[in-house]
Amino acid sequence: MAIIYPVMALVGGFASCVLLWPYGATVALLSMPFAGSLLALAAAVLIYRRDQGERGAGHQPTVGIDRTRKLRVTESR
Repeated sequence: MAIIYPVMALVGGFASCVLLWPYGATVALLSMPFAGSLLALAAAVLIYRRDQGERGAGHQPTVGIDRTRKLRVTESR
């Protein structure tokens, strides 16, 4: 997932630069960080929504907690 966000930011920046180039180089170059950030945010929201849909509404993340308790019990000094 760490690769997706920077790639989306670059794609959004380049897309905004191409789309806004007729308005001038300054406008196009200044819009790149804003559009890149917005596309990275949109990708994060879509990934979050996809993960929530796969898990279901009543999903309880207790697996990690149970594993650590079992590990502590088996330790001996």
